[in-house]
Amino acid sequence: MTIDIKDSVQEIVMKCPEAAEVLKGLGFDQIVNPMMLKTMAKFMTLPKASKMKNIPMDRIIDAFGEKGITVADSNSAGQVEGI
Repeated sequence: MTIDIKDSVQEIVMKCPEAAEVLKGLGFDQIVNPMMLKTMAKFMTLPKASKMKNIPMDRIIDAFGEKGITVADSNSAGQVEGI
């Protein structure tokens, strides 16, 4: 499965439901709350979440990779290595 770094967290979780557990494991506990998924997650991207929680993008990308999920950037060629 590949997710796009530019997508909102809501779009990512709708496309790839296991992404919610990856994010929860990284400390984004509220992501499993349906209300948060319908509201805040609409506007939150992985880079914004990274900044908000002070978690390096490399760590987020690695956590997704461990679950077989590739984080890609549709505006560049291929997988994102870090931001």
